Amino acid sequence: MATRGATVSNNNDALIEIRDVKNKQLASSIQRKLFRESPLSPKCCIFRVPTILRRHNKSAYEPHIISIGPFHHGKKALKAMEKIKLWYLHDLISRARTPNTSLEGFIKEISELEKSARDCFAEPINLEGDKFVEMMVVDGCFIIELFRKHNSQTVLVDKNDPTFNMPWVQLALQNDLLLLENQLPWCVLECLFNLTTTVHHQQGTPSLANLALKFFHYMMLMTVTAKPNSRFETKHLLDLVRSSLLSPIADTEADYTGWEVIPSVTDLLQSGVRFKTGNPENILNVKFKKGVLEIPSIILQENAETIFRNLIAFEQCDHERTNRITSFAILLDNLINTSKDVDFLSQKGIIVNFLSSEDISLFFNRLYNDALVNQFYYGTLCRDLNKYRQKPWNRRCATLKREYFNTPWSILSFIAALMILLFTFTQTLFTILSY
Repeated sequence: MATRGATVSNNNDALIEIRDVKNKQLASSIQRKLFRESPLSPKCCIFRVPTILRRHNKSAYEPHIISIGPFHHGKKALKAMEKIKLWYLHDLISRARTPNTSLEGFIKEISELEKSARDCFAEPINLEGDKFVEMMVVDGCFIIELFRKHNSQTVLVDKNDPTFNMPWVQLALQNDLLLLENQLPWCVLECLFNLTTTVHHQQGTPSLANLALKFFHYMMLMTVTAKPNSRFETKHLLDLVRSSLLSPIADTEADYTGWEVIPSVTDLLQSGVRFKTGNPENILNVKFKKGVLEIPSIILQENAETIFRNLIAFEQCDHERTNRITSFAILLDNLINTSKDVDFLSQKGIIVNFLSSEDISLFFNRLYNDALVNQFYYGTLCRDLNKYRQKPWNRRCATLKREYFNTPWSILSFIAALMILLFTFTQTLFTILSY
């Protein structure tokens, strides 16, 4: 019995020892996998759109004609534009004006930027160094050549170029080049742009930012030409568009006290709120003062949902970019409930509408679904609007004006009646005094 007990004890000790060894091995294995730092680089600025946002309109986040960068690289549906990219690269090199304007020069400079460029993407890029550099050079040179051809002051456009002789292609390119998942790091574009700009032409040549904004003018939602915003370091083309929409408003004046829901345009009108078209240079600069809500004109056409959704997705992913655009979307969603609200804003010139009123109301009502806003930029404005509409006097004045002074004839009738009443009162008074 003693021998059997000793055997059991030895077996238990052996099992414990084996378990301890396995635990140490597992701990060591996990230890090797641990990250000492965040897996995201501080330079990270190009993201895949989160599934929770993508599900509301998948098409708004995916390219239809061209892949730029690694996320959609090699997709069969986008292969046709690869030939155009290589043609544009050939054209750019053929006009070589500097020693650096050569494939060797491009590859040398972009190879030195490879680490910085990779750090801009939110996930590891499974391409070897040469393949990655090739993609950066081909895609980057295509974008620069496209912008220069569009500007057409220094670069002639071939009559057989489908990008310019087929209007739908240019529109599709404008759309695809502003997708969050279809971006190149700005440092890559700027490097290639500088390499292909001669010293002789530097003075008179538009900057890369100006060329880009001119190309995207149709997408910009503004009735005036957008200008680069020098207060921000540009991260990519989508970020350039965002910062130009913010100009000249600073991007640091957030309201952290939360936000109140405000009524629709129709309800605000019944409360006596008046509407006015604001300064078109900044569509985000909405003001409320002395009963007047001032909103700059905004152009809404077929591509508006794509640009809004990708800007919102960018703000949701990049911690250095605040919720300016998302806040604006929330404000418009509050103001627009039905097509009646859209019709009124269109009549006022606040919305320049190329879609149906019903489409626009549905668009804003679902635009920012699942987007978290911890910095709302119109909190004070919303509170002031609610305070104004809660005053009974403002509502009574609005009702009086709406029901009795809604046409010029009713105003004239009121003035005539008032004059008759005043004349009758004066005549009666003189009659009494004469006695």
